Amino acid sequence: MSASSAAPPVRPVLSRRLAHFWWTYQWPILVALWLAMMVLGYIGFWLYYRTYPFERPHTPGDLVYYTMQLVPMISGALPHPVPLELEVARHMLPIIEGYAGVVAIIIALSGGAAVVRLAGMRNHVVVCGLGRKGALVAHRFRELGHTVVVVEREVENPLVAEYRDEGLIVVIGDATQAQVLRRANVRSAAHVIAVCGDDGANAAIAGTVHALVAGRRAKPIVCAVHVVDPRLCELLRGQELSPAFAGAVRLELFNVYAVGARELLVEHPPAGAAEPAATHPLVVGLGRLGRSLIQQLARDWQPRFRETGQRLRISVLGLDAERRCQTLVRRYPRLGEICELIPYTVDVRAVDFQCAACVCDGQGRSDITTAYVCFDDEMLALGTGLTLAHDLRGCAVPIVVRVNERAGLIALAQARDRRRDDVGAAAAPLYAFPLLERSCTPDIVLGGTHETLARAIHEEYLLRQAERGATVESNPSLVPWDELPARLQEANRAQADDIGVKLAAAGYDLEPLTDWDADQFCFPPDEVERLAELEHERWVADYRRAGWTYGPGDKDVGAKTHPSLVPWAELSEAERDKDRDVVCLMPAFLARAGFQIARRQSRGSSTDGADGPDSREPEPAVASPVGRLP
Repeated sequence: MSASSAAPPVRPVLSRRLAHFWWTYQWPILVALWLAMMVLGYIGFWLYYRTYPFERPHTPGDLVYYTMQLVPMISGALPHPVPLELEVARHMLPIIEGYAGVVAIIIALSGGAAVVRLAGMRNHVVVCGLGRKGALVAHRFRELGHTVVVVEREVENPLVAEYRDEGLIVVIGDATQAQVLRRANVRSAAHVIAVCGDDGANAAIAGTVHALVAGRRAKPIVCAVHVVDPRLCELLRGQELSPAFAGAVRLELFNVYAVGARELLVEHPPAGAAEPAATHPLVVGLGRLGRSLIQQLARDWQPRFRETGQRLRISVLGLDAERRCQTLVRRYPRLGEICELIPYTVDVRAVDFQCAACVCDGQGRSDITTAYVCFDDEMLALGTGLTLAHDLRGCAVPIVVRVNERAGLIALAQARDRRRDDVGAAAAPLYAFPLLERSCTPDIVLGGTHETLARAIHEEYLLRQAERGATVESNPSLVPWDELPARLQEANRAQADDIGVKLAAAGYDLEPLTDWDADQFCFPPDEVERLAELEHERWVADYRRAGWTYGPGDKDVGAKTHPSLVPWAELSEAERDKDRDVVCLMPAFLARAGFQIARRQSRGSSTDGADGPDSREPEPAVASPVGRLP
């Protein structure tokens, strides 16, 4: 195909840009034209009455009055020839104001109600970007009963009219601009979801939201930002718990490939019917999903590796497979210890490609337990899946093919499998995994770092309270997360939000998890004490904001009194231990959310690891009771 034939047509692109420009700037342009015509009209009347002074009085006030009468077309009919300036003004002014009036009526009829609705909205969901991901997210939130406002830049997006017909409010404009987000009433929103097609735009939306809601005292706005590039997503994740975002915004970064890999293994585990020890998955395609899948397989296998020392064998098929596997091992050193990656550098597009040559022995037998086809190209993924099903027939190996959404081609392939089963053939079963459908749900989008940490904190609290003999009757907080009152869920989230603040104050940074033993990190005793005191101060401030005061004896929920609302120095050792336990469990909680703790390097400090704090070998973490709940 030539370059000219591959390029998009010039006229449609130009027309879309002109339409977007006019939609965005028509009112400033109309106002400027109106002012220009008013000036021309004034000049025209001045020239006319200078030529024909006997017609009417022509003081400056009279000239302004005559000019304004051009709009209802009262003063423009004159008995003598008029200057060019007045000729232009007396025709253009009625046209401009007539057009503005028609547009205003249209907006009042179609969008006026939306403006009124937006002004009164509270706790709604703002979805920025109306592509495939944005449409899925908006649809899922609406199914759950949320009020959804969509911000879309392209007025000609066919989904704009469709969603407006369904009753959704669609704001046209660039979501990176503050004035556009103000029109969406973002300050009163509960969630902002940035799913534009550009990572830079999504990051800019988060920054704009943070600037708009700075100083907000209500519950923090959850700002979920999609980052397509998994590597970039990892690098940016340190901002999620950064003190810079603590307070009014709860930043959550998500990547469809990382969360999709996790959901894929939940739905289609690698062991299948085989014993865990015999698990041997096959990953076909080392794109973004394939790499994320290998990482998730290794992390899921790590507990078994610690217990038995057995490595997980993963066969990898694709172009340049060996080099890509080496790159993964360099990036995640523990991956090479936990897993044995078996690369097969092949081109699945080749007409003579046969999977059996790679993963089957001479008798056509294979110990592969599950095969995952991870190509972005759905046609290529389906073709490869069918080839695998043919080559692995008789082995009963489940083959999972990644698609973006439920596709008719997969249904046809599954029907093919059913027909073959009817005649006694033993074709390998073929399953579809719709990546976007699984990863663009409210639970996934909002269930990022803060939610993971909050749930981990509550789970540990339940475990330790049970060990102490507490029951639901004696402590109503001892219920599963989904049954926990919203106030207590938010208290756990607030505790999770503050982890990054405390660590920064103690001289630590958060990094993306590359050391999968980071959950065993231990703080030295003096820093445990300092961090525990900071946690107690946070807890006291949180309770006092909620209207609680100090009261001796037991906690009184009705009177909102608590005996532990005292300075750290006056706290009993038993109560101090609760805060110390929270600190000791931070590394494990953070590892579950994909983070590891690293000491911040100060200027002039040694970086060779010789006697500095980073040279300290991590001690085994001690499981301890978690901090108190309200």
